[in-house]
This record gives sequence, structure tokens and C-alpha cells, in this order.
Amino acid sequence: MAVTALWTLAVLLASAFSAVLTGITLTPKYKGLIRGLVWGAGTVIGYGIAFLSYSINLYNDFVGIIVLSAMVCAISQILYKDTWSTKLTISLMGCLIANVSTFMFCGTTDSLLAPLLGLINESAYEVGNILFFIGIKIVVYTVLTLLYVKFLRGWIHTTIETVSGKMTLFIPALVVSVVGFYIINLFSNSLGIYPNTTWFFPLYLTVCVIFVIEFWMIFYSINQSAKTMKTSAELNVAANIQKSMLPCIFPAFPDREDFDIYASMDPAKEVGGDFYDFFMVDDTHVAVVMADVSGKGIPAALFMVIGKTLIKDHTQPGRDLGEIFTEVNKLLCESNSEGLFITAFEGVIDLETGKFTYVNAGHEMPCICKAGGEFTSFKVPHGFVLAGMETVKYHSGEIQLDEGDMIFLHTDGVTEATDAKYNLYGKERMLAVLNENKDKPLNEILSSVKADIDNFAQGVAQFDDITMLCFKLKYKTGEL
Repeated sequence: MAVTALWTLAVLLASAFSAVLTGITLTPKYKGLIRGLVWGAGTVIGYGIAFLSYSINLYNDFVGIIVLSAMVCAISQILYKDTWSTKLTISLMGCLIANVSTFMFCGTTDSLLAPLLGLINESAYEVGNILFFIGIKIVVYTVLTLLYVKFLRGWIHTTIETVSGKMTLFIPALVVSVVGFYIINLFSNSLGIYPNTTWFFPLYLTVCVIFVIEFWMIFYSINQSAKTMKTSAELNVAANIQKSMLPCIFPAFPDREDFDIYASMDPAKEVGGDFYDFFMVDDTHVAVVMADVSGKGIPAALFMVIGKTLIKDHTQPGRDLGEIFTEVNKLLCESNSEGLFITAFEGVIDLETGKFTYVNAGHEMPCICKAGGEFTSFKVPHGFVLAGMETVKYHSGEIQLDEGDMIFLHTDGVTEATDAKYNLYGKERMLAVLNENKDKPLNEILSSVKADIDNFAQGVAQFDDITMLCFKLKYKTGEL
């Protein structure tokens, strides 16, 4: 009876250790007294169940490993605030740490030292050896708890926060690990492998290595998943930055009947830096901007915000567009720690006269459709990219627009879309689609181009943002 009582206590200590790790990691729902009473009641019940089980069969660890682990998991669901998956993951993790440390430190130390001290004669289940084993467990669990608090708990909290408490992915591996620990015990006991046998220590060492590797793999998996989710969250932030900065309510100027404008951006899987803009410079001038930031992700999205803001803020009535881009370029060069650059095209239409003034900083050529004609590529001087060299001077140009003329702007994501054979969509195909749909409303023109790109790609993942803008001068207000 004494042996059963002591062995039950020795086994219960592992569950108590896992409960401690669980309790110091999760967020409490109730006061300390209530938690203490519930854990205390669970300890008494667990001890009673385990004692009864070992009274029937001292070599059967099913209750000691599986049932007591289940109790730790169940109590944690009651006492703490976190999501159910977080509570289950942390409690299972505590049980796994307890099992691995019991094998690695407690059992191994006992199997090495107990025979030298003469504590194991014919059976490991002797009062002296069990007391020695209990003492080892108390020391090892205390040291590991302190190490857990110092080095591991903060990292686990960060991981939980990163994945927003959605830890369901990690539960199956932890369940298999806890159950697998019991199966190994069952296997070794059925073969009569005990501390006084030849194969006991090699088995302990092998199992320790297996569980340490598995434990590392589980933590590595959690950490990698957390990094992936964090990266995904960052990309979502970048995408939201892009969307929030782009005018997307159409009709954009419902009180204006002299012109029409429509734009769209279909982002690629990775966040890029495409942006478009249009705004009234004053009552008689409207500006259109199309640009593409090099690179992807958060840096490109933030640089896009800076570039878009500078261009809009410096576009003032009467100012030469070449001077505007020259000044914007200097400012971008000063705040370009990531070495990014922007290809950009800006045009300002005088709604009274139809004069279209433009400046180009290394961007795709615009397409112009004269009334009654077809879309053609309008060759303008390229100029150098923005944020490339601080000393670059930009020069503006101008053309005359008449009633019914249209301007189409786009980024290279349109012409450089590829199919499965890496063929480029190309400008000729884009112009053909534009001309087939030139008499349709502007939104339908852009939709037709995007649909044709999708048909061309035939399911190939979109590599770059596809951004387009179309402007139509319906009439000149100065001729009314």
C-alpha cells in the first residue's frame, strides 16, 4: 500500500508540473483563491483515480499519463480566459514538457544514480527508490519552471498574440505526442524493461532524443506559422494602405458633366506599389496620376503613400508639371532609405480649353483616342524615374484634347501579364481590346481589358498589380 501511495504521488507530480506551466501561461478568469481550490480539488480527484488504478496494476500508466493529462486540459478550459484552442494547446504543451523532462532528467538521473546508491535491488518500485525519484522530480520541475518563466513563456505569449489565439493547427501533434508517450510506456512495461534491466537506460535515452526532436519540431512549426501569419497580416496592412489611399467612389465627380473618369487596381497576391490618383486642381483643371513603386510589401506601400501625397500636395494651379516632379524627386531622394524608385505619369487637363499638360518620369506611355478614331500609343519623352537621382530635371509637354477624346493610363502589370508559356500580354493586344470597346462606358472599357488579361493568362497567378485609368473629355466648358 505504501509503494502504491508513493508511486501515485510520483506520477501525479508530472501532472502538477504541467498544471503549473499551464497556470502561469494562460490568462486567469477567476481570483487566485478560486483557481487554487479548483486545482486542489482536481489534484485530490486525480490522486484518488490514479491510486485506484495503480492498486489494480502498478505497471499500468494509462491513468497516470492519459487521464491526468486530460484533467489538466479540462480544468484549464474552466479557469482561464483565452480561446479554447489556446488553452488546449498550452495545457497539452505543459503535459508534453512534463513527460519529456520526466524521461530526460528525472528517470534518467534515477536510473543512473539509484543503483549506485543501492536503492534498486530487485525492483525499482521500492520505498527508498520511489522517495529518491520523488526528490529528483521536485528539484527538476522547480528548475524547469524557473527556466520556462525566464526563457519560454514570453515567446509563447508572443506566438499566441501573433496568431490571434487561433492555435487549432497545433493541437493534433500535441495530442499524438502525449498519447505516444503512454504507448511507449505500455510497450516497455509489456516487455519487462524496468530500471534494473539492461535495456532500460538505452530506451530512456532513445525516447528522450525522439521527444526532444518532436518537441522542437512542434515549437518550430508554431514559430514558422506565427511568422507566416505575421507576414500575411503585414501584407494585408500594406494592401489596406493602398486601397485607403486610392479614390474608389464612382462617379468621382457627380456634379461635373463635362468629363468622365474611371480607374481600377487589381492587386497581385503580393502587395506592390501601384497607385493612381485624380483630383481637381481648381475649378477648371483636373489632374490624373498613374505610378508604380519598385519593390513589394510594406516598404513599397509606405513609399507609395509618400510619393502620392507629395505629387498631390505640390500640384498647384499654374505650376509647371516639370518643376513639380523636379521638386518631388528631390524630396523622395531625401527619404529613400530603402533604395526604391517610382515611375510616374501626371497630366493636368484644362477643362475650358482642352489643353493637356503632362510630365513623365519613366512610366508607360499613355494611350489617346481621338473622337471618332482609335486608341494609339502616344509617345512622350520618358524622363528618369522619381527618387533615382536628386539632380534630375523634369520637363513638361502638352497636347490638345477635343470633345470626345479619351486618355488611357496603365502600369506595366497590364502589358507584362504572362500566360503559362511566359508570353507577354503586350501593348498591341491591349490596344486591340481598347478599340473593340472604345464606345462603351469607361468602367466597361477597363473591365474588358481586365477580362481579356485573365483570359490570356488562363489561370496563371497574377505577378504584378494591374492598374488602369481612363479619362474622357465630353466637352470644353470654355466653349459654352
